Amino acid sequence: MASEPAKQPGRRLAAIGRCLKIFLLNLWRRLLILGRYLVICFHQQRLCRAWRLLGRQIHQAVEGGEVNPMAVEEVQDRLAKAQMIQETKQRHYQAIAALREKIQASRAGEPPPPAESQASEAS
Repeated sequence: MASEPAKQPGRRLAAIGRCLKIFLLNLWRRLLILGRYLVICFHQQRLCRAWRLLGRQIHQAVEGGEVNPMAVEEVQDRLAKAQMIQETKQRHYQAIAALREKIQASRAGEPPPPAESQASEAS
């Protein structure tokens, strides 16, 4: 019975340490999410530019007398580039969703989901 009060400060320090660790880890994850949103904004600007250039290429092909402007090689290249940028944005959104799941799991006191199951779901 005499040893129980002696263990209380140690338990409290351990609990504070765990809370601090979770707080700092989640803070780091939130900073990663912010960084990913900044990258998404950059990709959105690139995507708007790609769509604008795609429209210009289609317009020039139509003015040039092309019946099917989507068959022109320059238009297909622009379209492929725009689709690649869109896929990159989607990958960032998926990474943000995974980070949010980890934050939610750490709040509930559960271990984060294993990386193998996430990789198989993403495929």
